[in-house]
Formats: sequence, structure tokens, C-alpha cells
Amino acid sequence: MDYDVIIVGASIAGCTAATAYGRAGLRVALLERHHNPQAHKTLCGHFILGGTHDVLQRLGFWQQMLDHGAAVTPRLGIWTDAGWIVQRPGNGVPPAISLRRSKLDPLLRDIAAATPGVDLLMGQKVVELVEDGVVTNTGTTLRARLVVGADGHRSTVAQLAGVPEDHAPNERFLFWAYYEGVRMSGPGDGQVWQLDPDVAVCVPAGDGLTLVGVFPAKARLAEFADDRLAAFDSFVARLPSGPSLAGARRTSNLVGTTDYPCVRRDPAPRPGVALIGDAATTSDPVPAVGCGWAFRSAAWLAEATAGPLRDGTDLGPALRRYRRAHRFIGRYDDIGRRDALAKPPNALQRTIRSAAVTDPWIARRLAAFGARAEPPSVLLNPVVAGRALLSYLRQNR
Repeated sequence: MDYDVIIVGASIAGCTAATAYGRAGLRVALLERHHNPQAHKTLCGHFILGGTHDVLQRLGFWQQMLDHGAAVTPRLGIWTDAGWIVQRPGNGVPPAISLRRSKLDPLLRDIAAATPGVDLLMGQKVVELVEDGVVTNTGTTLRARLVVGADGHRSTVAQLAGVPEDHAPNERFLFWAYYEGVRMSGPGDGQVWQLDPDVAVCVPAGDGLTLVGVFPAKARLAEFADDRLAAFDSFVARLPSGPSLAGARRTSNLVGTTDYPCVRRDPAPRPGVALIGDAATTSDPVPAVGCGWAFRSAAWLAEATAGPLRDGTDLGPALRRYRRAHRFIGRYDDIGRRDALAKPPNALQRTIRSAAVTDPWIARRLAAFGARAEPPSVLLNPVVAGRALLSYLRQNR
């Protein structure tokens, strides 16, 4: 064998997996189709939820991200029609972190390339899967016991492996821009507006920049057809206690898309093949889960398979362990797909939101749920529902 692992895609998921495997003493080929090591993803809000904090700390990425200008967001204020939900300091929910992909992708690539055992091969596209390996666009055949697709929602590895895709619609579109000098008016270190069905965000983006983003329902697409920037500014100006852009300087063009479908695949679809990051699950971008899922799925795969790869034992049980770990993402993705339909909130959602405005115990659970720091059951369980209902009844006597 040339390598123990071949990883296709040197972005968040691929670099994380390569670093973890290299540190475990394995030989890794990390393939990237771009020739430029500074290449980076542009359609990404790069807000990494607190549930990923422990993975970033274990891998040593957290401090390096801070050293490169990342912004930490300990508390988000959430606007609802019942009032602001504000996280209390010391509630045990880990902080979010944000580093623009123009910095994050090259940083992770540098870390992976400097890891003993990892060969970063730029300008290499996979054109064929063969037994125990791949063939690249340069005609090179590489062999390994495990091929990992970390190549995004249009994953070539998944297509070549014939992996079925499960598509779901997203009934919102999205645009955002970066600003200097934004003045936040809402509580917390950043804000989210649950406008039902529309959503908006205002969060630190590092290096003194603020990301202001809107996620309107597709019924409003016509408003953005002629002059997107004017429609964007108008949307932001109408946010309750929204950020003030007066005197702020926009430092980017509008970034976004009018369609962002949800796609998922089996993360361990066949012997010797695994998928991580967007190649496995491309979720609704509104809850900002994508980067976190990339880091976490890569770490889970490496933790499950490094030992068998090193020892030469059967990979089957290890890949099944990875699939079980990945169900954490699947449970949240089920919820995200329902929310992506941009339907009015159901009675339980309205009741929990209303209660969280005044009940710190429920607000803490809502924060842990939003940070993807604990399973969905931290919020969606009979005890929370009962307490929220009692709180709602007391408020509306």
C-alpha cells in the first residue's frame, strides 16, 4: 500500500482528518483539486458553534485560530416575538468561534501539511475509484485501505462510489456582507432574529469585522431581484433592535445564493470508503452547523478507524462505529430540514421560545441545543415541554 488513508479534499473536514490520522502515526495522502494552497470556500458563514469547542481544543486548533484573528462569541441574543432570549454568563454552554475561510482554510492546510506522515498533493483530482485506491487526473494511482470523501456536497468520491443521495428542499435564500464599524443594539455578543419565517444574524467575524446576514423565505425573492444590496439594506434596517450600519463601512460584496438544497448520504457507504463534512451531510445553513459538522465528523472518523488502520485489523466494525457517531448529525439534520421549509413555528416551538425569555433553565437548554453542544433531547423532551407550558400559562393568565 502507498498509504493508510487517502483523503480527497483539503478543506476543513479533509485537513482535520489528515491531521488526526498523521498524529496517530498513519501515512496519509491529502488530495486537493486546487493548485493554490491559499484557495478557500467563499459560500460559507464560518461561524463555528460551541458544540465543536472540545474538538478544536483537543486538536490544538482553537488557539491557532485565535492567533490568526478569530472572534469568540460566548453569548448570542435571540430575538423572538415574545422578547429577547439572553444567555446568562457561566451557563456551561461553550463559546462559538469565527474565522473567515480565507484564513481558516490555508491555516488548516498548513497544519495538515506540517504533520508527519501527511503528504499534501495540490492540483490532484480523483477521476476513478479502483480497488483499494484512486486514480487522479495526472494518471497517478494511489493505494490505501481507506478512501475518505471530504470533497463537499457535490462529492466526486460519492458519485464514483455510486452512493445514493437524499435531497430535501430549502425554502429560504441567503445573503450576507462584512462591515467595519457596526454598532450592535441587541443583547449578547451577537444576535439572531427569529422573524418567522425569515431569519437574520449579526455576529463578529474576526479582525474587527462583523458579518450581517439575512435568510428570507423564498416568497420574498422578487424583492431582491432588481437591486439586491438595496433590498438587503432595507431588510436589515427593519430588524427590531437591529444593528446600525450608519457610519459602518461595507468591506465585501454581498455573498449568497438563492437556493441551498439539503443533501445527505450514508457516511460509511461501502467497505473502504467513508464520507465526512458536506460530502456526508449538507445541512440548512441557517443554524450555522456546516463547519462544526465538518470538524466533528472528521474527528469521529479518525477516532473510530485510526487503530484498525494502524493495526491492520478489520475496518468494518470501525466504520460502523463512525456511522453510529454520525447519527448525532442526522438527528439534528432531521430538525434542520423541517425548519428549512420556512413554515410557521409549531405550538411547542412558540411555547419554548416564550418560556426561555424569562426562564434561565430553559434558556440554557435552548442555548445548548442551538450550539449543538448536546443531543436534541436536551431541549426536546417532556420535562422541558411541561415546564415551558407552565411558564406560558403563568405569563398569559
